Amino acid sequence: MPESMMQPDLQDVAPVQGVRASALARWQERGWPGPKAEAWRFTRLASLDKLSLRPADASLSAGMQDIAAAGMPAAAHVIRFHHGVLVDASLQGAPDGVTLRRLDEAGLTQMLDLLPADHPVTDLSMAAMTSGLLVDVAAGAKVTTPIILMFTGDSEAVSTHPVVLLRVGAAAEAVVADWHQSTVGLSAPLLGIDIADKARLDYAKIQSDGAATTHLAATGIKMGENAVLDGFQLSVGGCLARLEAHVELAAESSDCRLSAIYLGRNSQHHDITTNMTHAFGHCQSNQIIRGVLDDSARGVFQGKVHVAQNAQKTDGQQMSRALLLSRKAEADAKPELEIYADDVICAHGATVGELDETQLFYLTSRGISRDVARAMLISAFLDDAVDMIENADLAALLRPIVTDWMQAQKRNDA
Repeated sequence: MPESMMQPDLQDVAPVQGVRASALARWQERGWPGPKAEAWRFTRLASLDKLSLRPADASLSAGMQDIAAAGMPAAAHVIRFHHGVLVDASLQGAPDGVTLRRLDEAGLTQMLDLLPADHPVTDLSMAAMTSGLLVDVAAGAKVTTPIILMFTGDSEAVSTHPVVLLRVGAAAEAVVADWHQSTVGLSAPLLGIDIADKARLDYAKIQSDGAATTHLAATGIKMGENAVLDGFQLSVGGCLARLEAHVELAAESSDCRLSAIYLGRNSQHHDITTNMTHAFGHCQSNQIIRGVLDDSARGVFQGKVHVAQNAQKTDGQQMSRALLLSRKAEADAKPELEIYADDVICAHGATVGELDETQLFYLTSRGISRDVARAMLISAFLDDAVDMIENADLAALLRPIVTDWMQAQKRNDA
């Protein structure tokens, strides 16, 4: 690891014990991945060496602004973090069937079982944790009120390391959104999700951080028998963002849909990395990834589907498509299948292209301006990914953000 690589100053972190102490030791030994790390081949972290950061603390949680985002459901329960620090008032008034409390050592141990092991973001944020939260959905509860995890912050001199464990009990249902609107130097959140047998989670992650923020997220998901995850990730903010999700289909007949959209302009870098492990048979996974890139932006999709030897009757699908609006933009895709079972239906694919001039000509020949025609084609390109969202409240959260990006794109083209 180069000595110049940015290292958040952990000297101000309170002494840690147990799980966190082990994570700190691993981080101090390994640090950020170097240039030869294959998993980080498309996303280099050398740009971080210019930053001088310290982990946020509770003193920075004061002065948080109440952000009312477009499309947010009026009945949503919002759990607020400012500079990665949990705002205590957010623990009050949880929907029926939901328990909110601070994360203890047992919860941290479970987090490690869910998150990717020997991972720089896992180790750093476990060690430098700014706040830990446990969200428990009781077995059998049908929680239709959306739970919004809202992350804000306005100091570019700090790094934030919130840790959230979400447990959805057997046969329960919940709707959760994970929304990041910070302008900090480094946002490194950890999210562990445990979906029990016959439970269902509708989930969305929205990364709309400030233009100077580096966002490195690690999410670990474990699914029980007949569990369902309808998940979506949207990455539009930050200067460099990597949204990494590791999913284990850990019992028979679980069903995971985890799609994503990244939208980049200027010199933004967006990385969507997924690792889907089919550990048991009769499970399904489906990923649709769409990216739109302008100017000198770069987009990355790395998606691995691993099928274990006894995971017969597996259906694992992933498809990545990127649309380049500029000859300077770049898209990289690395889809992988690792299959050890012989009775499976698995496929992957990736395409990169530009707007179809024939379609543009057709629309403009009907009296539609070129700017409007471009917007129509981009919208149509993204629609099949957005349409994957089954929950109306989550779709209402996501669509205005995509629309705002499109309108900004139209102004830039004018």
